[in-house]
Amino acid sequence: MTLLGRSDPVHAPTPPALNAVTLRTRKPPKHRALLDVWFYPMTVGELLPTLPIWLTPELRVILPLEPSYQQSCRILGIV
Repeated sequence: MTLLGRSDPVHAPTPPALNAVTLRTRKPPKHRALLDVWFYPMTVGELLPTLPIWLTPELRVILPLEPSYQQSCRILGIV
């Protein structure tokens, strides 16, 4: 994270207990490779985030975690 000029939220004074992270790599023409990172802190009892999941540097799918979680719970008979 230091190399990226960012701080890792896990090392904050009050770090989130849970988080979701997604990233992608890309290389613009005539430039160095880049790493894009999205960090989503999560809290027990709160709705889960929606994440971009990168299939290629230009193509992504959107993954809504909350509806996926709810459907999984219904299928498993948890809810």
